Amino acid sequence: MESAIELYKKHIGQYVTTAPSPFSNWLRGKILDVSEEGIALEFMVREEMTNPLKMLHGGMIAAIMDDMIGMTLFVTGIKNFYASVNLHVDFISNVRVGTTVVAKTSFIKKGKKVILVECKLYGPENKLLAKGTSNLVETEGIAYSHNL
Repeated sequence: MESAIELYKKHIGQYVTTAPSPFSNWLRGKILDVSEEGIALEFMVREEMTNPLKMLHGGMIAAIMDDMIGMTLFVTGIKNFYASVNLHVDFISNVRVGTTVVAKTSFIKKGKKVILVECKLYGPENKLLAKGTSNLVETEGIAYSHNL
């Protein structure tokens, strides 16, 4: 049987439009990389993602990170559902509407019940815009289906 990673690697270069999460589909990230260590997606900053100054909204940065961290567990084949316990975000820089940004995740620790994942958001020229971490705890009796 094909692993979740093998399944999603077939979609590198494509946009997320059929994810189980409507928010993931709305973000419309382009899959750049999928591995056991994490994932990378590219996003175009659209006007509805910005603050009044037409810069990427801080809440949107946090939402992208939260979505990417959850997606990382799903895509890398973790069977049970993990709920976010916290999300810590450091805002470092920002970009304007029309800019392409890249989010990359990596596992920091995989425990028996708690997983710690990091997400970094980069702008043009690989400039770090924000970094975040989230602890996620395993929930009882809820499992994923990896059908596309």
